[in-house]
Amino acid sequence: MKKILIAEDEALMQELLMVHLQEEYDVTIAKDGAEALERINLETYDAIMLDIMLPYVDGFTLCSEIRRMNQTPILMVTARTEVEDRVRGLELGADDYLVKPFDFAELKARLHALIRRSTIIEEKNEDVIQYGPFKMDIVSFSVHFDQQKVDLTVKEFELLKQLALSPKQVFTREDLLHLLWQEDEERDERAIDSHVKNIRYKMKKIGASTNLIKTVWGLGYQFDMPENRHE
Repeated sequence: MKKILIAEDEALMQELLMVHLQEEYDVTIAKDGAEALERINLETYDAIMLDIMLPYVDGFTLCSEIRRMNQTPILMVTARTEVEDRVRGLELGADDYLVKPFDFAELKARLHALIRRSTIIEEKNEDVIQYGPFKMDIVSFSVHFDQQKVDLTVKEFELLKQLALSPKQVFTREDLLHLLWQEDEERDERAIDSHVKNIRYKMKKIGASTNLIKTVWGLGYQFDMPENRHE
């Protein structure tokens, strides 16, 4: 049974989440951000669900801290409807978001999709994608540039992989949404931009000579081919 951690401070919501999820998942509830952080340091989970408005340590801070430690799929949940909050969560490394009030069937679908993608990436047996100093290992879910590791979330890894598999193709945002998001998931083109921004930032952080993704103005994104392609 897959293990999920839910950081939620409302008692009624805690009860409802347990009722709807405990038959499919091994559910752990953290009643505030401090408890969630403690549990994350002690346990490994298949997915983490974070409410943004948490006592002691808020969801944004938790998301950032989780990404410093691992790439566990993160679903952020918020009562806020502002686009800026959703974008901020994605930029901090969240894989998906859900706005309250939500339907529990949709919540299950989102969690299932996140865990399924993570499992597929871990288990799928494909050759390594390599172009010069760029190396993406599908089996080990790892990306290196000039032998330096680039830590990506599940969604970031999937997006970069899609571009790298077809380096001559220009993908529109709609193309990428169709390829990376399930039909039952809420689709927002701004999520693509947020993930691209994250990948570029992480490449810059390791001092790479390329950000790996090129903007084709008016169209979308394309893999920015490093020199000295490896055949």
